[in-house]
Amino acid sequence: MNRERRTGNTRFYKDCTEYFRALRKKGETDFAFEDEYYFTMPAISSIV
Repeated sequence: MNRERRTGNTRFYKDCTEYFRALRKKGETDFAFEDEYYFTMPAISSIV
């Protein structure tokens, strides 16, 4: 179970990182998602 959660968290973190990277490359922002991401990430992350 813990390994499955860690894999999911790692995947979520990777996907979000790629999303933010793509936004920066295009010079765009998504403040609504960014707020949710930074609020949620510490609560779900056990990889830090």
